[in-house]
Amino acid sequence: MADRHDDYVITGSTYPGKNSRIGDLIEAEAKIIFVHGMISDDKGKDLLKLIELISSNDVITGIATHDPVYTIRYCIENSINVKAFLIPFNINGDFMGNAKELEDLIDNTVSYSFIAMKTLAAGIIQPEIAYQYISNHNICAVSIGMVTTHQAKESTKFALEFLNKK
Repeated sequence: MADRHDDYVITGSTYPGKNSRIGDLIEAEAKIIFVHGMISDDKGKDLLKLIELISSNDVITGIATHDPVYTIRYCIENSINVKAFLIPFNINGDFMGNAKELEDLIDNTVSYSFIAMKTLAAGIIQPEIAYQYISNHNICAVSIGMVTTHQAKESTKFALEFLNKK
């Protein structure tokens, strides 16, 4: 495995306070900007304002959510202008809400891209098991939280191995 990969994409999440920091993410050349889950899951005016601001800067608009089933359904039913969802997704069902309902929803929704977060459930799940599970679902990418070099190498190895088989 190479220690360096040149095929990464910079993504970012808005700040949930008064200054969303979208300008900072655009300056960093983020390709996808996710509206923060605290705002997305509220489904209020701020969500629509931030989506418009992101899309007006020719950046892929995404929504991060900690309440994925309800937030994804809301966006689909209300034709919210979003292309990607950053969702908690792991074999244990941790942080996912109703895991079976979420699996069915994303596996049967092809008009959006789904990026998984919390894939290792805060280090509880072994990377090989985590990414084998994810490779069986409509997940196009993963966001991996890592602390040590060993975790980074091991998680990246299995994520690339299983997700490149799709």
